[in-house]
Amino acid sequence: MYMLDSIPSQESEKLETDGSFSEKSEYFQNGFNKDSNSYPAESSVTSEDNMNMNNSVHLNTTSLSEEISFSESGKNASDQNSESSDQNEDEMPPLIDNENVTNQSLMDQEKKSAMDESENKSNPEPTSVSMNPDNVKENDVKDECLSEINQEKTCTGEDAEKEEEEYLDILGNGSLKRKILRAAAKNAKRPISSDLVTIKVEGKLEDGTKVDVYDSLSFVLGDGDVIQAWDLAVALMEEGQVIELQTDARFAYGEKGRKPDIPPNSSIAYIIELVKKDYPMDYESMSAAEKLKYGENKRERGNFLFVREEFVSAINSYNKAVRILDPATCSDTAESLQKLLESRLKCYNNMAACQLKTDAYDAAIKSCRMVLDVQPDNVKALFRTGKGLAAKGETKEGLMYMRRAQKLDPDTKVINQEIMKLSKKLQAESQSEKDMYQKMLGQKPPAKTNKQSENSSSVWKWTSVIGGVTIAIVAMGITAYRHLQH
Repeated sequence: MYMLDSIPSQESEKLETDGSFSEKSEYFQNGFNKDSNSYPAESSVTSEDNMNMNNSVHLNTTSLSEEISFSESGKNASDQNSESSDQNEDEMPPLIDNENVTNQSLMDQEKKSAMDESENKSNPEPTSVSMNPDNVKENDVKDECLSEINQEKTCTGEDAEKEEEEYLDILGNGSLKRKILRAAAKNAKRPISSDLVTIKVEGKLEDGTKVDVYDSLSFVLGDGDVIQAWDLAVALMEEGQVIELQTDARFAYGEKGRKPDIPPNSSIAYIIELVKKDYPMDYESMSAAEKLKYGENKRERGNFLFVREEFVSAINSYNKAVRILDPATCSDTAESLQKLLESRLKCYNNMAACQLKTDAYDAAIKSCRMVLDVQPDNVKALFRTGKGLAAKGETKEGLMYMRRAQKLDPDTKVINQEIMKLSKKLQAESQSEKDMYQKMLGQKPPAKTNKQSENSSSVWKWTSVIGGVTIAIVAMGITAYRHLQH
């Protein structure tokens, strides 16, 4: 058995610097347990409970080749050691001398350790810690690796969120997003509905094909003169601002696309610059020629939307055109005013066709009457009025307008087919009315005869008559032949 005073001072220095052994060596040197916070005044006054805490402690180091143990005999030896402590005081190494350690020094050490812990908590940066490889557990390595992976994922997620935050989801459903590429000036103005805006735009399909490339394109904001994506995005821009706009097909060219350059259901990415914005246009102060120019542009836009079967948007364009082409707000030559009027009547007629497609029959009839008040013999207006009345259940009145249109244009197949259809419908309605009146008067309606059975019975009747005549003729011939033989 080795005694503590037999440990060389050099070896005890190595053990003291080892973090895994520091607390245990301090326990034996100072004669107290940190967890119990009990501080004896002298090392010779050692309680029996503290001595029973570790009856056997094994210290393994690279410098020591033998085992240092403290057996049960330590209880009896403690008294002897206390008596001979004065004799062995000069022989014991100073690093394990506990005679000069006071309660004040222990308290100072506790304060210092507490200050070190507070500094480590306040400093989040990792510090190098000496660690005994023999005491490193597998879970500690796994936890450290997992923390590094989670930190990398957090950084990646933050980058993705930061990149996503650069895009503004205009509608909140991800179908229309924009990102600012160049900010506007400090006092730049934002356009409002009905303002005349000028933009520079370039679009790209998903395969990189360029579409809708314009160096300068002017349109009235909110009038539906362009695709919905531009109307919605430009309303949020400021003069001089450049954005990237990503739009789904729904707010661009939809399921039909645009032949030949834009396929159906195409998502498009646009780079848009708002060059300038002007105040709303004053159509009332324009000349007839200027009104005709802007009105025709609206009407052509409506025709484009009608072909694409976007009837609601087409009605909006036709309505805008009708307001611009009003000749009452213009004083010009009769010829110029006549052109305005004719273009306006075309818009009413086309708008009625769209309204019939959307089952807005009253609105369609009203639009047609605006035409018939000026041109009573307008075939299209007569035809669409008749169709609207028939759809409302006014078959007789609708058939009357159809026949007026047929007289003016008898070769139109659509009109003739519609007249036949309405005639059959009117006949069926008249028969149902007669049956209803007879039931009200208590009379039985005449039984419906089957025309096919009547025709078959008449055929059989004539067949029997012809057969009888034929038999009679044959019999007379046979009788005459016998008479001649005799």
